[in-house]
Amino acid sequence: MWLERLRSGDEMTDELKVEEILRESFNFIVRKPVIIVPMLIVLLLNTALDLFLPSFVDLPDQIKSIEDIMPVLPSFLSYLVISSFLLLITYAVANGVYPLIVKNIIESKEVELNNTLRRVLNKAPTLIGVAIIITFIFSAGLLFFIIPGVIFAIWYFYTVPAIMLENKGVFDGMRASKEFARDKKYKTFLLLLIPLSLLSLSGAVAAVFETLSLILDSIIFTWISIMPAYVYIKYNTIEQN
Repeated sequence: MWLERLRSGDEMTDELKVEEILRESFNFIVRKPVIIVPMLIVLLLNTALDLFLPSFVDLPDQIKSIEDIMPVLPSFLSYLVISSFLLLITYAVANGVYPLIVKNIIESKEVELNNTLRRVLNKAPTLIGVAIIITFIFSAGLLFFIIPGVIFAIWYFYTVPAIMLENKGVFDGMRASKEFARDKKYKTFLLLLIPLSLLSLSGAVAAVFETLSLILDSIIFTWISIMPAYVYIKYNTIEQN
């Protein structure tokens, strides 16, 4: 079984302590709740785009077949492309904030979102480029077979910390992430699985308490972004610039 192969590969090195990583990564949010703001902005943008859909696309009240949507299909597809690209750009930039935030907290420095954001914007083309490539690879992996998509997610889980902490480019960052995850695949899989499972529970909450779900999603997405940065710093020697 592929999970057994992931587990056996991890046995060749010092294993990541999943419980400790989950706990310590979440503690960053407890200590500095303000760091959920970047992900909250991403999710608020997503909500705004959803609200904007009816004014951009005149969808029929009832859709019984593909013929019902054909008259508005071009505008609907345009909306999907534009909104998806806006979200991808915003998420890529927000995600790039967290390696620097984690590094500052570990070094007992002040967390200044404005200054951090300015540094991230300098790397925005790289972050957006790698987000597009990884999204394409991950989606293709899930489309054809689920397991390759999961493996790609594991390989490139640490790409953003590699880019932001070691000043790497798109492909160098992806290679560094894959190499770093090489003997940590199973534990990295667990680090992905647990918060993503919580996101599904948050989706159930959204049916009743939409605002609460927005806050929960912001916390969970922040947690997911913090984890690879924390692991990369803790288990890797970062060259100080």
